[in-house]
Amino acid sequence: MSKKYFLGTAIKITTILNIDTADTATITIKDSGDATKVSAASMIKETNRVYYYIYQTTNTAQDRDGTYTAEISITSGSYIAYTEANFEMLDPD
Repeated sequence: MSKKYFLGTAIKITTILNIDTADTATITIKDSGDATKVSAASMIKETNRVYYYIYQTTNTAQDRDGTYTAEISITSGSYIAYTEANFEMLDPD
């Protein structure tokens, strides 16, 4: 079951690594129509092992309700990890 948020809210997307520091940590976010809303943006290191990204939606025609997908890519040397997480954006009206 994915988490649910209203359009127009900011969402903190967090990932926890099994290493202290990554060479790169990026996120791509796609909306329910598979339109890319964020493309390979750098995530912020909060503490060792923890990276996050704040995604801000609007409640306009530019953002639609439905299932969004966050694709997270982590690199450390030659090691590359990839994960996806879904979340629901709801129309508050």
